[in-house]
Amino acid sequence: MSTDPGRTKKFRLSSVLGKVDLSKSLGGVSLASVSWAAILSVVFLYLLLPVIFAVLISVNPSDLYTFPPESITLKWYAAVLERTQWIGSFVLSFQYSILATVIAIVLSSSAAYAIARFDFRFRNLLDAATFLPLMIPQIILGLALLLFLQLFDLNNTLIGLSLALAVYATPYATRSILAAMQNFDRSVEEAAYNLGADEIQTFLRVTFPMLLPGLLTAAIFSFVVTYSNLQIAVFLTGAGMTPIPVRIFAQMQFGGSPIIAAVATINIVIVLAAIIITERLFGAAEALGYT
Repeated sequence: MSTDPGRTKKFRLSSVLGKVDLSKSLGGVSLASVSWAAILSVVFLYLLLPVIFAVLISVNPSDLYTFPPESITLKWYAAVLERTQWIGSFVLSFQYSILATVIAIVLSSSAAYAIARFDFRFRNLLDAATFLPLMIPQIILGLALLLFLQLFDLNNTLIGLSLALAVYATPYATRSILAAMQNFDRSVEEAAYNLGADEIQTFLRVTFPMLLPGLLTAAIFSFVVTYSNLQIAVFLTGAGMTPIPVRIFAQMQFGGSPIIAAVATINIVIVLAAIIITERLFGAAEALGYT
């Protein structure tokens, strides 16, 4: 019987790591805690390096991408605010992101409620179908949505772009709402029924208020993924209708500019603000029903 050579090999540093005593402490802090903090710091620094680089470029007075910045200036942000095409792109992105979020929340809350509360024949199929927009490559999904919306003459329109991005955002919202509903304490509803409340009163006064943080969290997730989407938006927009991701992509084809870094920094601030608001108002775990 042959032996898999891969199973007989040992990690070269295993003997060295086995001799490290993580129970020791450094200045009153355990070595294990220091090691984990160092590893997490390196990982987060690696993930944040592009963001830090973009922010530093946006405050650099030079017209070129130079690092480190020679001094600090806000002239590129002023240039963004002075150009009507950038302002129009920001307004357009907010418009379709809000509309897509509303549509996605309506669809995802209905699907999540049916999956979590009812047992029907195609329940598992509906649950799996909510993943389809994530399983299909965005380029293919964008092309399919382009061909579909052409049948209704909705290409290069606000409602068409909103409907298309709502399809992409629905899986994120459905998973968030479904997590909140699966962690929902049904005994609270039973107590309301025992006190004489009917189904509508129980839903409006008990179920909906308890699920509201999860719904708002799903809404913010949906807003973030639709606002920053490029692969689908680039298929469904045209002249006179250019959202922020598409405009950044188009500008980069003609060469980089610190103005693009300033726009990217503004987008980062918008996304971070949405995440911080969710965390501060509800807490990510509490909003999804975890305590």
